Amino acid sequence: MKLDATEHRLKNGMAITIRSLESEDASLAVAYMRTMYASSPFLARETEEWNITIEEEAAWLQKAEADDKRLLLGAFCDGQLVGLCDFSPVSTMKRMVHRSQCGLSVAPDFQHKGIGQLLIYTLLERAKQAGYEQMELEVVSSNSKAVNLYNKFKFTKCGTIERGMKYKDGTYADLDIMMCRLT
Repeated sequence: MKLDATEHRLKNGMAITIRSLESEDASLAVAYMRTMYASSPFLARETEEWNITIEEEAAWLQKAEADDKRLLLGAFCDGQLVGLCDFSPVSTMKRMVHRSQCGLSVAPDFQHKGIGQLLIYTLLERAKQAGYEQMELEVVSSNSKAVNLYNKFKFTKCGTIERGMKYKDGTYADLDIMMCRLT
């Protein structure tokens, strides 16, 4: 799915552009994800697991743009990719096609400025337009800032997967399952 660029001014005056990623953004997306996996304990992958090439990412972005049930949004500040969010179907089985799943990340230097709110708001609106009835996600239980953001958008906790993530050092993190009704 494609979303044309929209311009936003944050409370601090920062100009942010929200738009769907295109195949030409592949190098930005690969670099962004490498940075995020290296800096955040709240994402599911370890850094070394992210070995996507620019060419593979470009092909994936092109496929996502052509899919009317999938959207990958980027937040840009002065041409720099500073946030990503996406939705996709939970399943293609007929009894589950009303459900979508999403993910969100914002670069460390750009967190707590309202970018996550812009991305989630835009994502939920587009998911409704795509015919989804609910949005689902998993979030590390201790990531209180993310949980609070999702709560602002009427996500509710449906359960917890205890020890849902295991880190290299042998410690665990619980995952909250959250859902937002879109209809």
